[in-house]
Amino acid sequence: MNKTITSDELIEKVHKAPGFLLWQIEMCWQRIINKVLLELDLTYTQFIVLCICGWLTKMRKTVYQHQVARHSRIDRMMTSRILASLEKKGYINRLKIDGDARAKLVVLTEKGKKILDLSLKTVSEMEESFFKPSDKNFIDSMDDILSDCENL
Repeated sequence: MNKTITSDELIEKVHKAPGFLLWQIEMCWQRIINKVLLELDLTYTQFIVLCICGWLTKMRKTVYQHQVARHSRIDRMMTSRILASLEKKGYINRLKIDGDARAKLVVLTEKGKKILDLSLKTVSEMEESFFKPSDKNFIDSMDDILSDCENL
């Protein structure tokens, strides 16, 4: 027999709901990591996009703006704005491709490689501190949820 749960019963449990807990953790993580990255003149989103540029460069050698958008799961317009801000800081160059006005090649500069190296170390230290020694099940669970998101 299925018991109908009332709104009052649900509201009493909201502080232990997975979505609420995830949101609270994310808000806390964003505050902490953005404070640390501010010293490097990066936001967490810029850091993620810079990391993806570095990773794609290592994997493919040639990186296009649309690939950065796809791998970051950030829409193309926002990706373009983030890349423009990284370009303004001298961390990347975006090169137009002959014959395709929309396609842009993304290249890490030497300055970008240096800030990526420094920020990777900084964020890695913060992750170890923030997430404590997380067991493999925790990481696997997050990875499973993320995999399910790809189908939405």
